[in-house]
Amino acid sequence: PKAPMLAERNLRRALLCLEACKAHKFPFEEYQPIVLPDWELYVDEVATTIMHEQSPKSLLTVRRKLYELIINCVPPEIIARRLCLCLANRCRSDDLKAKCVKLACHYEGRLHEGNKPILHLEAFAANFMSELKRWQLAQA
Repeated sequence: PKAPMLAERNLRRALLCLEACKAHKFPFEEYQPIVLPDWELYVDEVATTIMHEQSPKSLLTVRRKLYELIINCVPPEIIARRLCLCLANRCRSDDLKAKCVKLACHYEGRLHEGNKPILHLEAFAANFMSELKRWQLAQA
């Protein structure tokens, strides 16, 4: 009963969660926790990096991680959507959440127009880092 809720009624995502659970522990137990697929955990890690430090060094780390996700055949649109969700959940301000979603929509649209998804994903991360830094300075 937990898997469909975690998968948000998405069969593909539910199967990925089931595969991750099987890789984690098989045979299954009655109260075994649901494990997210590795790429989702990796996107969560990218979001943590973005929220932790906003610097060129951090952006380079984010770029490497995003590139690794693309190399491993995770669709860029899904990366952008998941990254936006993770960042918005970590934002303390509703205004910052709105800016995050606006930036994600802008760059996801650009993903469809361009042919180098890493550039658009990195631009989204860089612009969000800039907005986050601006918000943090305004709060200080």
